[in-house]
Amino acid sequence: MLKGAGETEERLRLLAAARRGDSRAFRALFTPDLDLAWRMALRVTGEPAGADDALQEGLISAYRALDRVKPRNLRGWFVRIVQNAARDALRRERRRPTLPIRSGEGSDGSDARGAVAEPEAGAASDPVLAAERGELAGELAAALEQIPEERRTAILLYDVDGYDYAEIAEITGCSVGTVKSRISRGRGELRRLLANLRPGTNPEDQALRGRDA
Repeated sequence: MLKGAGETEERLRLLAAARRGDSRAFRALFTPDLDLAWRMALRVTGEPAGADDALQEGLISAYRALDRVKPRNLRGWFVRIVQNAARDALRRERRRPTLPIRSGEGSDGSDARGAVAEPEAGAASDPVLAAERGELAGELAAALEQIPEERRTAILLYDVDGYDYAEIAEITGCSVGTVKSRISRGRGELRRLLANLRPGTNPEDQALRGRDA
């Protein structure tokens, strides 16, 4: 939700205290934003450990920049710092690629103790349904990667996270009109990309939640 006058005043008080070196005030200042910042970092890195590292790096960078930040839209400012930390980490990782290793799992599906995981029961174990769900999710992820980042971010914040236009404008640091345009144009691109992958389907109904633009 957007901040009310009382909450805005409280954040300004915490910012002033944090600038004086109050570590408890600094933690309280950004605690409401940690979950959102972590999710945004996860969408960049693709794995939780990377998002954790980006969040920690973002907190350090935010602390160092407290004296320079304007006391307006602190949430959007902090989230963008964490996103940038995630992007920097991803660029570094791409310069030194490694083979992914699934920790604790053997090639036969057993864990580190040698126990094999029990298969799911019911519809969840249906290999056809599982394959279809996995295929659609993979197609959507691939299509999202092909649209510009600012449109992808707006779509995910709106359709997945449930933020409204004004909240997304605050988070991303742009106008409400720009947010609406990014969502509309991004959805159009997704429809075209998914239609090419699955001719004869309605990808927006399948892949998005169907909220009106």
